[in-house]
Amino acid sequence: MVISKNFQVYTVKTLGLSLVWLLLFGALVTQGGILSASAIEPVPLSPRNLNASSVSDTQIFLIWDTPVNATGVTGYQLEYKTGSNPYSVLSLTGNLTTYLHTGLVANTTYTYRVSAINSAGIGNPSNESTATTLSVPSAPTNLSAIVISSSQINLGWTAPSNDGGTAITGYKILRDSSCTGTFATISTTTNSSTKYSDTGLAANTCYRYNIQAINAIGVGSIATSNVTATTQSIPIQTHVPNFPTGLDVKTTSNTSLNLTWAAPSDNGGAAITGYLIQRNGTAIVINTFSNKTSYADTNLLPSHQQTYQIAAWNSIGLGAFSNPVSGITNSTVILPSGNGTNQTSANLGKLISDLEHQRNQLLQQQRQETLVLIHDCRAQIKNASSENKTQVAQDCKVTIKESRTKYTDLKNQLNTELTNLKTQLKLQLHEDKNQKRSDNETKHSENETDHSENKINQLENMTEHFTLKLPNLQNNMTQHLKISSEKQNGKDSHNHGKHNQQGNNQN
Repeated sequence: MVISKNFQVYTVKTLGLSLVWLLLFGALVTQGGILSASAIEPVPLSPRNLNASSVSDTQIFLIWDTPVNATGVTGYQLEYKTGSNPYSVLSLTGNLTTYLHTGLVANTTYTYRVSAINSAGIGNPSNESTATTLSVPSAPTNLSAIVISSSQINLGWTAPSNDGGTAITGYKILRDSSCTGTFATISTTTNSSTKYSDTGLAANTCYRYNIQAINAIGVGSIATSNVTATTQSIPIQTHVPNFPTGLDVKTTSNTSLNLTWAAPSDNGGAAITGYLIQRNGTAIVINTFSNKTSYADTNLLPSHQQTYQIAAWNSIGLGAFSNPVSGITNSTVILPSGNGTNQTSANLGKLISDLEHQRNQLLQQQRQETLVLIHDCRAQIKNASSENKTQVAQDCKVTIKESRTKYTDLKNQLNTELTNLKTQLKLQLHEDKNQKRSDNETKHSENETDHSENKINQLENMTEHFTLKLPNLQNNMTQHLKISSEKQNGKDSHNHGKHNQQGNNQN
């Protein structure tokens, strides 16, 4: 078969044109996507480092990194879910790696994932990331109210357990000014402090409180329980008492004086709790702890003048002293007692014992008062605000120091009086010893005198006896001599001898 040259040329041209059209068609199919590219390019790898963060109560911001090889990625598919629900497609984005999810529900947790897209299709999803939309805080707890005075109540509470996802910026303080009405906002704080002082209140009035926390989202829930407190009554302006009046001192014996007086005309606004009794400038009774207006001062020295002053105590302190008034005990003869000590030294001993007892009572009273002051100071410091604690502590130190100074002066007075009395007692005991020696000598002399007088009495009795007997003896002797003479003349010598014998017998 012979093929002409023209036919060969036509055939070559036809084949060349077909090849061109084939190449052109392949290119068009690839660009149009009609021909599958799976055999040419795989789907993208997973995006990396997906992170979700809350922006507000309705928005969550998403950000991620592109796949390791992002060539050919044309966009991303975002999916989300809540709880255990299945994922839903949120959006098909362009070739961006951020997204703001809006229109959300506050205080709700959302879970996200993202997948890359290229010409081959949608790749595998990224890691999951969750975020919870912000919300207002939960309610504060443990709200308390402490009454400070007639015009102040201090509040305290515990911060909410859930701050809503953002820091607490303050609190709204609510108050009902009658405990039976409705709440009104009295203050909105701008810090996270959990304390508040409500001042300028009415005395003896009931107040009811509640509180809400605040964060960037807004005002949180109100506390489930409120508190009430009643301010103190306005205190009576008190001060130390005025001086007692009408002090009178009457003598009742050689060793005692009786004091009477009238209560102060002004008790300082507080009840009188007792009286301080001063004798000769020294306190003999620090506090009678009674409103009785009389006192018997005993165990004094005879014929001695005593000068007294009285001052009243109330809860604030010791008032002014009355005018001084004097009295004198009766005079007396000091007689020795059975043990040789006179009554004066016994009185001094009793006075010393009484003063020592009063000094012990004073020390006990000082200790009790100091303990009360310390206890009150601790309570004041505890309840004081942080900026006032230092000043309250300093004021307490001054008060305690003043109390100690007051008692130091009283103790010094008692110690001085004790020293004087002990010196006086020592001198008196020496005098008692000399008096006893003199009394013994006098008694011995009196005994000797009594003995001499007894001798004289015996002699006088004997003289009297003989004076009474003498006339009888004389008569008897005269009669005897007469009879003897007559018989001598009338008888013989034998009878004469006999009569002589009889006369001798009579004699």
